[in-house]
Parts: sequence; C-alpha cells; structure tokens
Amino acid sequence: MFDNMPPYNYTPLPPGQNTIRMLRLLPHKDRTAPIKCELIEHPLKERKGQAYEALSYVWGSTENPSSIYVNSYALEVTSNLHAALSRLRYQRFSRLLWVDAICIDQKSNVEKEQQIQLMANIYGKAENVIVWLGEEENDSTLTLARLQVAAEGESLLVDFNDTALIALLERPWFRRVWVCAA
Repeated sequence: MFDNMPPYNYTPLPPGQNTIRMLRLLPHKDRTAPIKCELIEHPLKERKGQAYEALSYVWGSTENPSSIYVNSYALEVTSNLHAALSRLRYQRFSRLLWVDAICIDQKSNVEKEQQIQLMANIYGKAENVIVWLGEEENDSTLTLARLQVAAEGESLLVDFNDTALIALLERPWFRRVWVCAA
C-alpha cells in the first residue's frame, strides 16, 4: 500500500521563532486501518494557544518500521509509535498531538537542537501528557486501575498483584533518563 507513495519531506520551520509542528491524527472507525494524519505549524506562545496533547513514549526498535500517511505522503515510524497512534486515534474526531519523532524533522540536526530546547515548554503547555507504556499485558490494565483507586485515596488497601505491578514498572518507559530524573 505504501510502496508507491512518495516519502514525506519536511518544510523547515521559520527560524528564530518558537514554532512547532502538531500532528492532527485523523479519525477512523477501524483501529487496524492505515493511520492518516496531517502536520501543521503551531506557534508556541506564552498564552494558551490551540489545545493539544503531548505523547511521551519509548521509540522502540527502528527495525521493521511501519508507515503512516502524513499529508498524503508516507512516513516511517517505529512499530511502538504506530501501536500508540492506532490506540489513540478516535473514531469520529481528529486529535491534535505533539509527537517528537514526527513533529521534529529527525534528519535535521539544527531543527532537533532547536526543538529539544523547547520540549519542557511543549510538554508544559499541553492540555494532557499521554504516557504510552505499550499494549496491555500481564494484567497491566487492572494494575493501572488499582493504582488510580489508590491515587484518588479511595482505598488504602488496594489488592495488587505484585508480579503485574513489577512487570508494569519494568517497562522501558520507566527506565528513560528524564523519567528517572523527574
């Protein structure tokens, strides 16, 4: 399907401005359908701009990448990011996201350097920060639900499956340097 698609080429962001790209994830009723999205420029202003969500995830292996459509062009992403976008896609409404691997031109060292300096601001201005830990496994959904109950103070005696909790906390996202430093 993507074999005949030309690859996506980034347009440089305006120099000297706090401009970022946002990913508009287009809706689809079928979670397995090809992922289609649009990249749009977005000013990162001091005051509140258009509401968006930032995705925090582990890139994962670059072997066996998956392709998505960006502005009708093909763009390769890691399989972990592809899985996250598949899960985050709404059925009826588009979703505005900031995703580093897509919103930053990874082939431009100048842009990466500039955008990395804005990341604290990008995450700070996001309406929500979504943490993608990966697909459900080892009772992780139940463990997260129990953590939510404990965090809301509804119960001090939350019955945890120790093995499932340890498996959740051993996921790669928790081993990232800035997660551990935060």
